[in-house]
Amino acid sequence: MTRQEFLDLLTWIHAEVPDASRTLARLRRQRQAPFLRVLLGTILSHQTTSRQTRLATERLWRSYQTVERLAEAEPAQIARLIRNVGLGGIKARRVVAIAAEIAERWTSATRLARYVGSAPLEDARRALLALPGVGPKTAAVVLLFRFNRPTFPVDTNILRVAQGLGWVGRGADPEDVRAVVERILPRDPALLLKAHAYLIALGRVTQRGRRQDLIDRLRDFGAGRGAVKRSSSRRAARM
Repeated sequence: MTRQEFLDLLTWIHAEVPDASRTLARLRRQRQAPFLRVLLGTILSHQTTSRQTRLATERLWRSYQTVERLAEAEPAQIARLIRNVGLGGIKARRVVAIAAEIAERWTSATRLARYVGSAPLEDARRALLALPGVGPKTAAVVLLFRFNRPTFPVDTNILRVAQGLGWVGRGADPEDVRAVVERILPRDPALLLKAHAYLIALGRVTQRGRRQDLIDRLRDFGAGRGAVKRSSSRRAARM
């Protein structure tokens, strides 16, 4: 896929998926949030809806806003605050372990944030990946959402869309998709954020076989036919 074809795809998603713009607006707001809050929210988001993630993150943040306090907390205390998210017990232990690691290695979240925001991109990524339980997606989310670094987080929705478009094979993993998108949109964090938001919105609206009309037209795009076809009703509405 060329850069222009990718931009055409984003234009099509904007027209066809109403939640795409709202998703992008929510993600842009994270740039103003404290680094630690973005990191915690990303950890809590795995296998959890956006709404439940926001509720749990708000409860956790009201009680614990420093790594020092989090590192001293009992996982059971954290689990009660995030009880509405999936895998709450596992995530509670992970939150405490991450806080303890940051406190020991970096002294404070502020010091780690300064490093992640200013170090060469791959050095910053390695610093995040060194935290217990932080994987490539979480690291990429923090880098892009909070620090405006040019990288591309991939979740299961985006992976499924990428496979449907033929960007990667069925046996590919999220890092394969990240490499493809970063090759098409290098060094452009604003566009990478937009691509992430729009592809997530598209993936959510078409998951479990829903919106077959969008899936069919998405396949047309993946086949290299240029712009995705609009439905006849939309063409009529815009004539």
